[in-house]
Amino acid sequence: MPLRIATLFLALFLMGCDKKEEPSAQTCGGIAAVQCPEGKTCVDDPADTCDPNKGGADCPGICK
Repeated sequence: MPLRIATLFLALFLMGCDKKEEPSAQTCGGIAAVQCPEGKTCVDDPADTCDPNKGGADCPGICK
């Protein structure tokens, strides 16, 4: 019985190893005026409904 449990856990572990999660985009701008790392630019985040180009001082962007 312990061997079956160990085999089950190994199978579940190996199934999870295939998943590659995309890193979340780094937030920039907004009310804190967070800067992007060198070589990246702060652009509008298409996932939200605010637009920093239209009065969105508190509207964060993402680094690209």
